[in-house]
Amino acid sequence: MSTPPAVLMVELIMSIDRMITSARNAGLRHPEWLANTDEQWAPPVVLGHISQVDELVWLPRIQLMCQAQAAGDPVPQFVWWEPNPAETVAKFGSQSLEDVAALAMSHRTTLLSAVKDLTPTQWQAQARHDAFGEIDVSALLIQVLTHDEEHRASLV
Repeated sequence: MSTPPAVLMVELIMSIDRMITSARNAGLRHPEWLANTDEQWAPPVVLGHISQVDELVWLPRIQLMCQAQAAGDPVPQFVWWEPNPAETVAKFGSQSLEDVAALAMSHRTTLLSAVKDLTPTQWQAQARHDAFGEIDVSALLIQVLTHDEEHRASLV
C-alpha cells in the first residue's frame, strides 16, 4: 500500500522544517561548520542544495509526469541529476543561514502547492528513473524525503 498523499504533503513540510532546525543547531553546536570544506558543506549550502533540487529537479519532474499522462505521451525517462556542487557552494556559501532557510521553505512550499492540487489520477502519473525504476508521483515524493534525510544526516 502506498503512502496516502495527505501524509506525503505533511511530511514535505515537516521534513524541510527538520532540515532547517538541524541546520540552525549544527551552526550553534559546530561553528566551524559555517565554513565550507571539501568534506563538509556548511549548513547554508546544505539548505541551498535542497532548495535547488526542489526547484530544478523535483518540481519540473512532477510537472513532466503529469503533462505526459494528460497528453497520453510515453512516460518520461529521468536520469540522476543534481546541481553542480562547486556552483552550489559558490552560490550559498556566503549567504546567511536565515536567508537560505527562507528560500528553502519557499521552494518547498511551491512544491507542496503543486502537489496539493493534483487529482487522484495525476498522483498515478508515471516516470522511469535510471536509479529508482518505475515511479509514480508518490514514489517520487518518497525520494524527495529520502534525499532530505540523507542531507540532514550531514548536519547532526
